[in-house]
Amino acid sequence: MDNDVEIYRKRIAELEQEIRALKENRTLSTAPRTIFGLTNIVIQTDENLNITYMNSAAENHIMKSRNEMIGKHISSIIAPGLNPEKLVEYISNAIKFQRPYEVETRYIHPMSGKEHFIKITATTLANGAQIMVEDISKLKIIEQSFKKYVSPKVIDQITAQGVDVFKPRKYELSVLFADLRGFTAMSSHLEPEQVKEIIDEFLSAMIKTVIDSDAMVDKIVGDEVMALFGAPVPYDDHALRAVNCAINMQRAHNKLIDKWGREGKPQPKVGIGINSGIMMVGNIGSEQLTNYTVLGHNVNLASRLCAAAPGGFILISEYTFELVKKSLVNNQAAIQGRVKFKQGDIIEAKGIPQPVQTIMIEIVE
Repeated sequence: MDNDVEIYRKRIAELEQEIRALKENRTLSTAPRTIFGLTNIVIQTDENLNITYMNSAAENHIMKSRNEMIGKHISSIIAPGLNPEKLVEYISNAIKFQRPYEVETRYIHPMSGKEHFIKITATTLANGAQIMVEDISKLKIIEQSFKKYVSPKVIDQITAQGVDVFKPRKYELSVLFADLRGFTAMSSHLEPEQVKEIIDEFLSAMIKTVIDSDAMVDKIVGDEVMALFGAPVPYDDHALRAVNCAINMQRAHNKLIDKWGREGKPQPKVGIGINSGIMMVGNIGSEQLTNYTVLGHNVNLASRLCAAAPGGFILISEYTFELVKKSLVNNQAAIQGRVKFKQGDIIEAKGIPQPVQTIMIEIVE
C-alpha cells in the first residue's frame, strides 16, 4: 500500500515538473473566466495548480466547501469520476498542446449506483488553469437509444436543438408501415435458412432506406417495418419525406425481386401505407422495457393503409396527399422520380368514425 502511494506521489511530481518546464518555454493562452450554470463543475487553479476557485456544483460533487479546498493542490480532489492524477495530466496536456484538452469518461456513482458520462475540459489561463466538468449522460443515452434507428445526422440535430426525446409530446408527423405480401404463407414451404435469407435481405434494404431518408425505424415486427417522419426531430415536410422514402423502398425492393428471381427464390412484393396527423410520441413502456414510439388513431390508420395496399404500390391517406401537394407547390421536383397519384378505395379504420378516402401511388419508370 505504501509503495502504491509513493508511486502515485512520484507521478504527480513528474507531471508538475513537466508543467513547469512547459511554462518556461511556452506562453500560456488566455481564456475568459466564464460564469457557468450549476450543472457544470468549474475549478480554477494558480500556476502551481493550487485551487483558487470552485463553483457550487464543484462543492456539491466533491462534498467539500470552498473554504476547505481553496489553497489545496488539485491532486487533493477525490470525487466520483474525477481522478486526481488524471486532472493534473489533463492540465499538462492543455499546456503542451496550447489548446483546451477534452476527455470523455464514464463512472458509476457510489451512492446512487447510476451510470454517468462526463466531459472534462482542461484549459490554460493567464495565471493558472481551469477544469470544467460537464454531465453528458443525457446525450450519451440519446446516442445509445437512437444510433441503431436513425442516421448520425439526426442524432446531431437532436442534441443541437435540445429536443427532449423522452418527454411525451403530441404533434403532427407521418408514420409509414411496409410489409411483404403473402410471405407468411410462402415461408411455410421454405427451409428456415431460406426464410431467414429473404427476411434479412428485405429488412436490411428497408432499414437502410429509412435511415438514409433521415427518418426513424420505430420497430420491426416479423416482415413489417414501421418508420416515423417528423420524430424525434420535427420538420414541416414530414409527409413528403415519407412518400419519397416509400418510393425509394419500392425501388430497393424491386432490385431484390430481380435478385431473388435469378436465385430461384420466391419474389413477394411489398405493400406500403402512410398516414399523417396528430400523434403522441415519446418513450412509452414500463420500468423493465420502454420504447420510443407513437400512439393514436392516426397510427392505426397508417397500419390499415398498409394492409390494404396492393403489392408493389403505396397507399396514403387523403390528408397525407394534401400535405404532399403543399410541399410540391414551390418545387415540383421534390418527388424523387416519376409517379402517378390515383384515387384509391375508401376504407374504414379502428378509432376513425368516418370512412377514409385513399390515394394510391404508382411508380412510373
